[in-house]
Amino acid sequence: MFSSSVLSIDIGNKNTKIVVGKHQKNSVLVEKAMVIDTPLNSYRDGNILDINSLKTAISNVLESEKIKAKKTICTVQSTSIITREIVLPIAKKEEEMKTMVQFEIEQYLPIMFDDYVVEYKVLEEFIEDNIKKGRITVVALPKTIVEAYLKLLEELNLKPVALDMNSNAISKLYESKAKINLENSSYDKTVAVIDIGHNYLNLNIISNGIAQFSRIIPVGSNDIDINIANMFNLSIEEAQKRKIEDSTLDTLEANKNNLISSQILNDALKGSVDNWIQEINRIFQYYINRNRENKIEEIYLHGGGCKIKGLPEYFKERLNIPTFKIENISNIKLNKALKDIEIDKYLNCIGSIIRK
Repeated sequence: MFSSSVLSIDIGNKNTKIVVGKHQKNSVLVEKAMVIDTPLNSYRDGNILDINSLKTAISNVLESEKIKAKKTICTVQSTSIITREIVLPIAKKEEEMKTMVQFEIEQYLPIMFDDYVVEYKVLEEFIEDNIKKGRITVVALPKTIVEAYLKLLEELNLKPVALDMNSNAISKLYESKAKINLENSSYDKTVAVIDIGHNYLNLNIISNGIAQFSRIIPVGSNDIDINIANMFNLSIEEAQKRKIEDSTLDTLEANKNNLISSQILNDALKGSVDNWIQEINRIFQYYINRNRENKIEEIYLHGGGCKIKGLPEYFKERLNIPTFKIENISNIKLNKALKDIEIDKYLNCIGSIIRK
């Protein structure tokens, strides 16, 4: 828990989100939040490709916003990150646990350990055959990614505190009995939290406040932009604008406009979203089939792709699961100046500020 403000940075393929805040008791106080364009060709799938352009872009916004915080957390997601879930006896000493985890992972993962940073988190403890055991998630992060982030922070004259994973950051927001959208409380349910990103969907399943499962799906809102751009011979920027302003997944709203161009636009949107839903449903079925008690009771959407009109309702209709866009979470407190921001854009940043 931080007594002073920290900086949290979430670099994405399209946008970079920056939050200043502090973890107080069971809440995160958000003091500043901003989003900037990620410089072209500077970042891809967790890998920093051009430190100088990222440094310039981030440095400019820190200076213009007069941000003084130096302690910094970065949060990352990448298809090159390896995650595994294992069950092990709980050792009394942390060094013993680390040794057991490493031995277990070395048996199953064909990786060179010297090329990865390996961390673990005990998700829950239980007694089996009179032995205290833990369900443990293990993460192996390529050292090249870690070193690039450290170099970027060094270039920015910032003090690195942690490199978090987006899925872990999101799960921490659900560990307390927080209310979602004021009236909806998901703590005692099994929910899927889906980040609708530019190139990826990041799907996390959380049950009773405990992370159960996560997957990265290699589709995102950029697929829609490309489809629309190709259909109407538009630039990607023009396609993005039409996607937000002119297209909809709401059938009643779509039927009000009989223009053929509008129908084609909405069909392009539905085609891409149907592909998302097909991939999401496949993962849901895999999770449910692992254990007959597994289920998905609600879906919560966040991220830049949530601006699509009618998206939660369309998910609900196609998956037959109540679906909501995250508007607010009770354990996130906003500075008065931020009362109008869309917090769903910043959840990875905000969740990473929570330190146990």
